[in-house]
Amino acid sequence: MRRLLMPLAALLLSDALLLVGHGLMLTLLPLRAEIEQFTATQTGLTASTYFVGFVISCLVTPHIVRRVGHIRSFAVLATIFSAVVLLFHGLPSFVAWLVLRFVVGFCISGLYMVIESWLNDRATRETRGTILSLYTVINLSMIIVGQQMLNFADPSGPVLFGLAAILLSLAIVPVCLTATLAPTPMPVVKLNFRRLWQLSHVGMEGAITSGLVTGAFWALGPVYARGLGLDTSELTLFMSGAVLGGALFQLPLGRLSDRYDRRLVLYFNCLAGAAVSMVLVFVPAIGNLLLLLSVLWGGAVMTMYSICLAHTSDNAEASDFVLIGSGILFLFGCSSALGAPLASIFMSLLGPPGLFVFSAVCLLGFTLGISIRRKSHVLPLVDSTEPFVPVSVTSPMIFELDPRTEDSDAEQAAAGEQEERSDGDAKVVEVIDPIEG
Repeated sequence: MRRLLMPLAALLLSDALLLVGHGLMLTLLPLRAEIEQFTATQTGLTASTYFVGFVISCLVTPHIVRRVGHIRSFAVLATIFSAVVLLFHGLPSFVAWLVLRFVVGFCISGLYMVIESWLNDRATRETRGTILSLYTVINLSMIIVGQQMLNFADPSGPVLFGLAAILLSLAIVPVCLTATLAPTPMPVVKLNFRRLWQLSHVGMEGAITSGLVTGAFWALGPVYARGLGLDTSELTLFMSGAVLGGALFQLPLGRLSDRYDRRLVLYFNCLAGAAVSMVLVFVPAIGNLLLLLSVLWGGAVMTMYSICLAHTSDNAEASDFVLIGSGILFLFGCSSALGAPLASIFMSLLGPPGLFVFSAVCLLGFTLGISIRRKSHVLPLVDSTEPFVPVSVTSPMIFELDPRTEDSDAEQAAAGEQEERSDGDAKVVEVIDPIEG
C-alpha cells in the first residue's frame, strides 16, 4: 500500500484540499443566496449555471490539457476557482452570481478531469480498484468536512469565502511541487446517446431522475433547512447526512443489485426515497429525527447514479464502458441544471417543503417508468451482470479508472493479435496456393 500511495500522495493531498474547499462552497452558496434575499427561483437558476459549466468543461478541458499539460491546467483552474470564490462576497447580485457559478462549475469539473486522468495514468491492472475506492472515500469524506466548516464563522460575512479560497489555493502547491512526471494527454470525450438509449432505457431515465432530484437538493437543501428555522450547525448536519447516507448505502445496495434485477433495486430505492420525501414534507422533523431522515434520503437517492450506470453497462460490450459512463454523466449534469429551477417553482407555491414534493414526484415518475419497462423487456439471467463498482459523480475520466475498463483494453488487445494472426495466415495461403495448383 505504501508503494502504491507514495507516487500519488501529492495528487491525493491536492484533491483532499480541493474537496474541502468545494464542500464548503456547496452549502455556503445556497445559504448566502438566501441571506442576500435571492428568491428560490433565482437560487435555482444560479445552481443551473453551475451544472451547465460542469458539462461544458467536460468537453473543453481535454483540449486545454493537450495544449498546456496537466500541472499547468490544474494550477490555472484552481487559481481561477479561488479568485471567483472571493468575488461571490464582493458581488452579491443575481446576474453576477449566474456568471460566477458557471465559472465554478467549469473549474471544478476540469479539476476533476485532471486529477482522474492523472490517477488513471498511474494505475495498473492490479491497483486500479484500490485507487478508485480510495479516491471515492477521499471525495465523500472531504465534502462532509468542508460542509462542517460552515460552523467556523457567520455565513453573512467574508471569513468563510476567504477560508475556501485559502484551501483552494493551497491545493495547487502539492501538484506543482510533485517530482513525478505528468501523464500523457487525456482522451477527448465522445458521446453517443442513440447507442446509450439502445443499451438501456431505464439507465438513461434513472440518470435524468437522479440529476433532477440531487441537483435540486444541492441548490435548495440549505434554503429548505433555513425555512424550517434550523441554525447553521443543524443545517450542516442535515446536508452532510445526505452525503453520509449515500456513502453508507452505496456498496450494500450495489451488491444487492448484483444478485437481483438492478431495476428492482432502483424501483424500491425510488419508493423509499419518495416515502422519506413525503415524511419530510408532512412531519416537523427536528434534531436527531431530521438527521436520520437525511441519511435515509441520501441512502435512497444518492445511490441511484451508480446503479443506473451498472445497469446500463450490463447490456453492453466492455469496450463501450467509458462511452456509457460519459453519456450517463452528461445526462445527469444536464438534468441537474433543470432540477433546481423546477424545484424552486414547487417551493414558491408550497413553501420550503415543496423541495421534497418535487423529489417525491420525480422518484414516483421513475418507478412508473421502471414498471412499464419491466413488463415489456425481460433481462437475461442475473449471473450475466457485471460486478457493481461504486463511482462518484465527478468527470468522464473516472470511468477510465474502473477495473472493467482494463478488462476491455485486454480484450481489444487480444482481438487485435487474433486479427493479425488471421491476416498472416491469409497471406501464407495466398502465396502457397498458386504453387500447389
